[in-house]
Parts: sequence; structure tokens; C-alpha cells
Amino acid sequence: MRRPVGDEAPAPRRETLYGLIHRAIRDCIKENYGNAAWEKVHRIANTNDSHFVSLQSFPDDIAFGMVAVACDAIPISAEEFLHTLGRHWVLKTAKEEYGPILDFGWRDLLSFLRNLDAMHEQVAISFSNLQQPSFDITEDEDGTALLHYKSHREGLSDFVIGLLSGLSEHFGQPIHVEQVNAKADGDDHDVFRIVMET
Repeated sequence: MRRPVGDEAPAPRRETLYGLIHRAIRDCIKENYGNAAWEKVHRIANTNDSHFVSLQSFPDDIAFGMVAVACDAIPISAEEFLHTLGRHWVLKTAKEEYGPILDFGWRDLLSFLRNLDAMHEQVAISFSNLQQPSFDITEDEDGTALLHYKSHREGLSDFVIGLLSGLSEHFGQPIHVEQVNAKADGDDHDVFRIVMET
């Protein structure tokens, strides 16, 4: 079973994220929780205009700090917020920023996931020192699939589930997702079982 995240936001890291994720967090808060909620997060997290330059790199601490502040300010659990942010990333941010790549030739959700690492390599051309995760998918004859998510960042399993929820809506394919292995529980990486619903 998937390990509950509870109310703890992911621990801050010193790696590199880009302003685009800050914009996604900001826009997600505005759209789902209102401008007043964002203004509160903006003030407490002490963000400024420079943090929202898409191609500018920043320490992970800023994005994780924004998430932690949002969870306290809204208030909402980290699990629910990261799930909402994952959906927003697919349905809003990715469509606006990478629309042609997102829609190029993918027949369905599983074909998209099979090519996700290759897509990340294309995106990385625009982002120097991008430290992207790895997605590997294995499929069974009964229609279920296992998505192996590998990243040096921790605490983002609910974000991945949100991504899958957004992709499910994007492709019009209902799915059920269950986390079956968790890096936070000592496993080598996170694994999600995907069942296509009919």
C-alpha cells in the first residue's frame, strides 16, 4: 500500500530547480485556492519577481519552502497539495510550455510514459544542469503496468500520482494508481501500479 505522506512537506534540498516550477506553484495556488492564498504564501515565503524567471535556476529550498508555506497557509496536507500541483503541471504548465511535445504522436497514456525519459532529454536542451528524474515502465498482459520513478529528490511521490491523474484526464483514460514501493520506506525507488479502468 502507498505510504501516507501526512502533513509533512518534502524536506528542502540544495539541488537545482528552475523558475518554471515556482511559476507552476504560484499559478496552482491562485487557480485552486485563490489570489488571497497566494498573496499570503508570497509574503511568508518572501518570494520576488526574479524567482519566476522560467529558465533561471535556483536552489531546491525555494520551491520546497513555497510548498511548506502553502500547506500551512491554505491550510492543506502536503499529500493533497502535491497531488493538486502534479495535476496542474500536466493540465496547465506542460500544455502551455511544452504543448507540441506533450501532444506529439502519443496514442495513449502508456505510450506517453514509455517515451517520457526521451522527452525529458529534449526539454533538458533548454535547461542547463537540469537534474531530471527517470521514469521506466513495465507492462503485464492483464493490462496493468508498473511505473518505476527514480530521483535523487525525496518526498515527491504524491506529485507523481498527481501527474498520472493529470495524464489520465489529458488522454481520456481512467486509471487507478497505487504506490507499491516507496523510497521513503527504504526501497531503492518509488514504484506505482497503474490499472487501466474500463
